[in-house]
Amino acid sequence: MEDPAVFEEDGGTSSSLHPLQRPKFGELLAYARPGDTVHIYGMFRLVRSTGHILDVFDVLHRDRLALRIHDGA
Repeated sequence: MEDPAVFEEDGGTSSSLHPLQRPKFGELLAYARPGDTVHIYGMFRLVRSTGHILDVFDVLHRDRLALRIHDGA
């Protein structure tokens, strides 16, 4: 089994950006393959509104990616 890939947003990235517009989230989506599981350790660092989380869920579902939230939700 290979080591997991880690995509961590730079602290200077504005939390006002929609999650799907954040550079590292885009890299994660480009890297992930159907059947992969996306682990999010700080849900509220990624999304700030119900609309944002629904957008993220839609994209993960579209790309057939599972989601595991470890805290903050």
